[in-house]
Amino acid sequence: MRQLLGTGGFGCVFAGIRKEDGLPVAIKYVSKQRAYEELEITGHGWLPTEVALMTIANTEPPCSNILQILEWYDEPKRYIMILERPEPCEDLADFCKKHGGSLTEIVARNVMFQLMEALKHCKSRGILHRDVKPENILIQTDTLKVKLFDFGCGDLIKGSYKDFTGTLEYTPPEWFIQKQYLADPATVWSVGVTLYRLVCGSLPFKTSKEIKNSHLRFTKRLSQGKELQRLIHFNAFYFMTTMN
Repeated sequence: MRQLLGTGGFGCVFAGIRKEDGLPVAIKYVSKQRAYEELEITGHGWLPTEVALMTIANTEPPCSNILQILEWYDEPKRYIMILERPEPCEDLADFCKKHGGSLTEIVARNVMFQLMEALKHCKSRGILHRDVKPENILIQTDTLKVKLFDFGCGDLIKGSYKDFTGTLEYTPPEWFIQKQYLADPATVWSVGVTLYRLVCGSLPFKTSKEIKNSHLRFTKRLSQGKELQRLIHFNAFYFMTTMN
């Protein structure tokens, strides 16, 4: 029986092995019953949006910090994606839980640098992920290599967005205030929330009201906040400069 790796509103993901060479893969089944959208990609025609975005992201030269799509199949009620499956690996949320709920500042810095390399690549390809969070980041447990995955909420970059998709706790305050947001600021916000969760072990905001009135507060145990602040400033500076 194939091992179930995860489930969600999209469907489910199973572990598999490619017969031709024994390569470990992840098999993602996505139901077409949810809002189903397609994008037209030159040379590929119309593809499911998630498949299209991963195809664009994986076009040569690819980014080693983004999960690779190996193949996909279209069925009447669902589509199936065959994805690479690094071993040993787990999502970043589970990795944190197994390490006391949070990461050291050194490990967090390494993880965030790789995440921003992935997002920089997405930006260069005109892709907005829209659901950056630890659950959508794989980490190879023996090397700490990071890969961004799950582009199911993604879209091509455009002027502004007036529809919600993603995870509320990682959504920028302008969505709750103005019901719209821009690609780059929304990405920077989700990266900041992700960083806070990795280092502090919890979310900075849990309700839309808290996000509207957002004031980041860090726990005192983290080098009295000094090292964490340097980490945040470094990552924010690097990310915002490379996004331009």
